[in-house]
Amino acid sequence: MTDTQALILMLTVVLCGMLGLSAKFLAADRKRNRQQEAEETRLMQDLHHSFQKLEERVESLETILLETGAIRREPTAAGPQRQPE
Repeated sequence: MTDTQALILMLTVVLCGMLGLSAKFLAADRKRNRQQEAEETRLMQDLHHSFQKLEERVESLETILLETGAIRREPTAAGPQRQPE
């Protein structure tokens, strides 16, 4: 084997190794991205659930205030208004 052939063989081995490592890192990065997406999805679902519960609480409070006469309903953009005491 000549020096040129040995050099070409060595470069081929190095390039194949670099390609293999690149593929491994890309696969790990994709897995990490999927894990991050799953975590973000779970957090968004938790936020949505929390906002639904908060909306129910606000509606309950509005109902209580309307029933006790503490506020009166008027069709305004600002929402329910407090009655003057």
